[in-house]
Amino acid sequence: MVDMTSLQALRESAVLVDGAGHDVLRATGNDRVTFLHRITSGTIAGKSPGQGSRTLLLDVRGRVLASLLAFVRARSVRILVAGGQGADVAAGLAKYAIMDDFQIALETEVATLAILGPRAALALGEAGVPVPPTLLESPLYDHVEVTSEALGLLWIAHGRACGADGLCVVANRSARDALVAALLAAGTPRLSPQVAEALRISALEPKPGSEILPERFPVEVGLGAAIDHGKGCYVGQETIVRMRDRGIIRKRLVLLRLTGDDMPAPGDKIAAAEQPAAGQITSVGCLPDERPVALAIVASAVPVGATVHIQHAGNTLAADVAAESAPWGKG
Repeated sequence: MVDMTSLQALRESAVLVDGAGHDVLRATGNDRVTFLHRITSGTIAGKSPGQGSRTLLLDVRGRVLASLLAFVRARSVRILVAGGQGADVAAGLAKYAIMDDFQIALETEVATLAILGPRAALALGEAGVPVPPTLLESPLYDHVEVTSEALGLLWIAHGRACGADGLCVVANRSARDALVAALLAAGTPRLSPQVAEALRISALEPKPGSEILPERFPVEVGLGAAIDHGKGCYVGQETIVRMRDRGIIRKRLVLLRLTGDDMPAPGDKIAAAEQPAAGQITSVGCLPDERPVALAIVASAVPVGATVHIQHAGNTLAADVAAESAPWGKG
């Protein structure tokens, strides 16, 4: 049975999440901000150093190639993408930089970790990393550089994962490993991958490789808020505007709560009343002493509160549609 201590710490203090993490990219050149603003879906132009935003790299059909966190710095833009996607994202952006002063490269010497919870800054402070106490109160994706006497220069951003606010740290690999050891020694518990996954699912957070796939549109996987509808052209904009203006959203991401204890699996098909092919499971998890939860891409005609039936290994599992992602987000 999973220890409940880490769940309590997430809600009341802080936990360490040091799984696969992110690939880190560094964009440079005089046109770095205007280029990224023009090519990707979100708002980057107008951000001051120390600010950031979520944005998307789409294909020409408006489908999601990658979700990016872009952080404006004084002489570069730091971009965080899912682990393993860095090289593809760098190549996907660079191919559009024909007449632009824009370069992008992987920061291979650094690694990331997350500290989640309301006392994340305090936990880092106890591990020897001085964090401005207001960083967790600042807008999402605000970021700073700090110097630790033991670890050297660290970069820290306000982020959100597993349904909780926290701090993302980028450091060289040896400093990152030393920080993990210092946090654990100071009593910050580690959040297990299984619990982190169940919390992510419960928070309706899409993940690359599970919900975020090249065949899906942003509005289908809960990434509508990463689209800036007030700016000019970006790759894939024509399809996105047509979907918005015509209200054509056939599928969206939902949270399912299983009514029994059996676990479905990603790829299992879903049926609903009068809709035998309603969608499919994308992620599955379970918190201690609770019934399983799942994320699914389901037809928009299936309402929140409906009971659906999941076909799993020759059996039928019942689940309730507990929540849905807002197609265009909440801004």
